[in-house]
Amino acid sequence: MATQTIQCNENNDLYLPDGRNLVIITGSTACAQNLKQKSLMRLGENQYNVNDGIDYFGTIFTPQPDYDAARQSISQNLLECPDVLSINALTITPQGDQFGYEADVHTIYGSITTGTGGVTP
Repeated sequence: MATQTIQCNENNDLYLPDGRNLVIITGSTACAQNLKQKSLMRLGENQYNVNDGIDYFGTIFTPQPDYDAARQSISQNLLECPDVLSINALTITPQGDQFGYEADVHTIYGSITTGTGGVTP
């Protein structure tokens, strides 16, 4: 089943591209947007499913960061997105009080690269 979703802007907000209407996007564009949104959601942030999201505060932003647990949490969340088949590569980059990652995700549309430039607590 192909992904369909409402287009968001670069700040991940709903907007009216033509000033009057929302836009429905499909295919690889929709899949890429879903992957980005899924990776930005912190565990517990979704009030309708508190088990959804990446456990940044339990794995990364702690006195003893657990990068393996963070990698597992990211992988699990990305694999939950519709149209995702597997993760080809996942590189995490902790830098001081910021954490970023880049993932090469294999989807029904081909490979999509997604990631965060830096998540801060």
